Amino acid sequence: MAILPPDPVYVFRGDMGPVHSLLFRISPYIEHLYAGTESGNVHIWDLKKHRQTSKLKISDTNKEQCLSLHTLGDEYLIVQRKGGGVDLWSADGSNWIFEKRIDTEYHGFCRSQILSDDLVLLPLPSSKVGIFSLKSNSIVNKLDPSQISLEKPLGEVMAIKNCGLQDNIILVAYESGTIAAWNVKGMAVNSRLETETCPMAMTFDNYWMRGIIGNPTDKLEVFQLSKTDQLIHKTTISLKNAGISVIASRQDSKVFSSGGSDGRVRIFSWKTLRPLAVLDQHRSTIFDIIYSMEKVESHNNKNLMAATGKDGTVSLWDLYNQ
Repeated sequence: MAILPPDPVYVFRGDMGPVHSLLFRISPYIEHLYAGTESGNVHIWDLKKHRQTSKLKISDTNKEQCLSLHTLGDEYLIVQRKGGGVDLWSADGSNWIFEKRIDTEYHGFCRSQILSDDLVLLPLPSSKVGIFSLKSNSIVNKLDPSQISLEKPLGEVMAIKNCGLQDNIILVAYESGTIAAWNVKGMAVNSRLETETCPMAMTFDNYWMRGIIGNPTDKLEVFQLSKTDQLIHKTTISLKNAGISVIASRQDSKVFSSGGSDGRVRIFSWKTLRPLAVLDQHRSTIFDIIYSMEKVESHNNKNLMAATGKDGTVSLWDLYNQ
């Protein structure tokens, strides 16, 4: 039985409309939360003062929703958009200056991922994943499954996850239900796992060496990555309602969370895989959940969680930090 959770520590409300992506930007000088919206704008909220400080937009005609947000150091902001564009912004003091847009021609819902300080993993058409270099401003390599013998077409790339391992293993989930463990150094697939249906979200924890897959059903699929990089199905977690849109893992390997079309955020233990809490603050589909990677001094919290979705609010949570 899930334990009744506390109230959120704060809820940001404004004229944002549906919010699809979140980003913490924490430094000794600023504590900000970025919210990428369906209308294409990025709203920047001050976590200390609990107010909006600025809003980024390219033009009044650019209405492509923000799929993902990343910062690389304090130098670059990367905004991935639903229409296939990836916007690069460079820092100018406390402001961001738009530099250029890269067109990937990918029009799905897969979010980009950071590979290293210079490299970004971008979903591409034809089941490919591009490795984009900020130094060269180009795609320097591709994870191309066309060289692999397959029994069925893979379909679109649905989710990407950098495992954070020394041997550079990248997990790629495809529309067909196939999960592939790519070795980036050798540009080859080490193993594959077939899941029940089209994956919509995926996370991985490199302490437990486990991954979680969310899909349109009422189950989460759990898999293991062995020492020889083999993907192994372990078990399933049953949910009350179907439809998972996002899964996030906390960096201390204690908990992970899922969000779905029922507006609930569910918190699970990595150790036992059991549910710990169900958060019902939001009234519609959850689009993103993130955890802070650094301590947020304004909330005295090393693992602050933020959740958002179709209702256009962003909730902050202090959960299981004792």
